[in-house]
Amino acid sequence: MQPAQAQTAAPAGSAAAAAAVPMYEGADRTQRLIEGAKKEGTLTFYTSMAAKDTAELAAGFEKKYGIKIQVWRSGKQNVLQRAITEARAGRNEVDMILAPSPEMEALHREKLLQPVRSPFQADLIPVALPAHREWAGMRANVYVQAYNTQKVSRDDLPRSYEDLLDPKWKGKLGIEAKAQNWFYVLLQTMGEEKGMAYFRELVAKNGVSVRSGMSLLANMVVSGEVPFALTMYTYLVDQNNAKGAPIAYLTLSPTVAHTDGVGISRTAPHPYAATLFYDYLFSDGQIMIAKGHGLTTNKRDEATLNKLHPTFIDPAMLLDNLDKWTQLYNDTIMGRTAKQ
Repeated sequence: MQPAQAQTAAPAGSAAAAAAVPMYEGADRTQRLIEGAKKEGTLTFYTSMAAKDTAELAAGFEKKYGIKIQVWRSGKQNVLQRAITEARAGRNEVDMILAPSPEMEALHREKLLQPVRSPFQADLIPVALPAHREWAGMRANVYVQAYNTQKVSRDDLPRSYEDLLDPKWKGKLGIEAKAQNWFYVLLQTMGEEKGMAYFRELVAKNGVSVRSGMSLLANMVVSGEVPFALTMYTYLVDQNNAKGAPIAYLTLSPTVAHTDGVGISRTAPHPYAATLFYDYLFSDGQIMIAKGHGLTTNKRDEATLNKLHPTFIDPAMLLDNLDKWTQLYNDTIMGRTAKQ
C-alpha cells in the first residue's frame, strides 16, 4: 500500500486531472498546485463580478504566482448561458466560474462543475457550502435599502415596507431590474397573495423606477435622481460613502442575501491553475474583498454579517420555480414603470 504522501495526480489537461486535482487533500496540496499551475501557465475565468473587483483579484493572483488569468466578464445570465452553450458544443474552454448562487446551482444541475475539497472550506459559514461542494459562496451580497442623505431625512425613513405606501414616496423609489432573488424571499415571507397585493399597490400608488445594474442604481441614488432604492448591496453604499457621497442605507425586514459562488469546470483545461486560484479566492481573495468594503463568507466576518440579520435565499428552491418568480417580478415591477 502506498503512503498518503505518495499519491499522484493525473496529468494536467486530462479529464481525470480535472476531476482529481481539486479533490486532492494531501499535505503537499499547495506545492503540487503551484508546480502544476506554472506548467499550465494560464487559466480562463468567467465572472459576473464587478470589473474593478475582478481586476484586483486577478492582479493579486498573477503577482503572487505568475499565472495569467484570461477574464471574460458579463451579466450573470450571460455567464450562465455561455458556460452551458460551450459545454453542449463540446468546447471545453472555461476553467472557473463566479456568479450568484442561483446561477452556480444551475451549473451544478447541468453537471458542469467539479466537486472541490479545499482546506479553506473549513473557514466558511455553513450557508456558503452546499453538500455537493461543486461551488462555494465567496462573498455575501446583502440587499439593503439605500437613500440619498440630502434628499431623504432620517425622520422620514421607513420602518417597514408598508411605510413606503405613504404618498410622500411618490416618484422617489427605484429598484434593480433583476432583483428576483429579493422579490422571491419577500413574497415567501409576506405570503404570496399578500406580497403581490403589496407590490401592485406600491407600483400603482408611488411608482418604482427600474435601473439595469446595481452600480448604476447606486450612482442614481448618489446623484439624487433616485432618492430611495429598494434594492442595494451594502458594499456599494460603503464604497460611495467612503468617497464622501451623500448615500446611506437601512435594513427593512426581511433582509435578503445571497452569495457569489465560485466553481471549477468539470472539464477545466487548466485544473491546477484553476484549483490554485480557487484556494487563493478563499484566502487572500476574501481579505481583499473585505478591505474593499465587501462582506465575505469567512467565519471571521460572521459577526459583521450577522448584524444585518440576513435571510439567505435557498438557490435550489428558487431555481425550482425561477420562471414563475421572474414572470411575477416582470409583470408586477417591470411592466408598470416609466423608466427601465
